Amino acid sequence: MSKSSSLKILLDHAQQQSNTSARKLGQLNSQQQEAEKKLLLLLQYQHNYQSHFQDSAKKGIDQIEWLNFIAFMNKLDAAITEQRKTVTITNSNREIGGSEFQSYQRKLKSYDTLSQRHDRIKTQQLTKREQTEQDEYAATPSIHHYK
Repeated sequence: MSKSSSLKILLDHAQQQSNTSARKLGQLNSQQQEAEKKLLLLLQYQHNYQSHFQDSAKKGIDQIEWLNFIAFMNKLDAAITEQRKTVTITNSNREIGGSEFQSYQRKLKSYDTLSQRHDRIKTQQLTKREQTEQDEYAATPSIHHYK
């Protein structure tokens, strides 16, 4: 296998890894945004429910309504706590995915640089070989020159 084809295989593989990593990072970004949206929704719901309850409390509530409010707020607080954990996890996953993507991008850039350098060297060698052949042809007395 030639150096050129080996480099091409490595370059193609690095491109595939980079593309896969980019798609994965997109999914992780989406998951993180959804987790944050859900947290904000829960927090807004908590705020609205507390405001509604305070308005009701001013008018007077009985013990059952009070106990129902406490029980519901406890469940809502638990859901908010869990959602904050989810946001933390999705942020961490997104950061890891971003680092992975950057790593694959660096690897791809390195292989691309090597490939370009290899192509440039081959082109220089070919140009030099052609020039040498032309010089030899020009220096050789030949019947072709005088026809």
